[in-house]
Amino acid sequence: MNELEKKILWQCRRGLWELDAILVPFVEKNFSALSNEEVELFRNLLSYEDIDMFDILVNKKPFEDESLKEIINRIIDFHNANSGGIV
Repeated sequence: MNELEKKILWQCRRGLWELDAILVPFVEKNFSALSNEEVELFRNLLSYEDIDMFDILVNKKPFEDESLKEIINRIIDFHNANSGGIV
């Protein structure tokens, strides 16, 4: 695990347990396969407030930044495939 991955993994530990349960496994299993562009999109997503990220990932609320659509869908798809579809 490189330093960037460690930093991002630490940033995935949020104030909401539900976000931890979605983001941490995604990074642990997928980070090394992300392109540089996807890493930057993921970092952009991490800049959102917890409640906004919760609304995007859990409540499926539309989000302002359309450029995040691909990484958000990838996170949700990974979580659904590995958690019995609970998101």
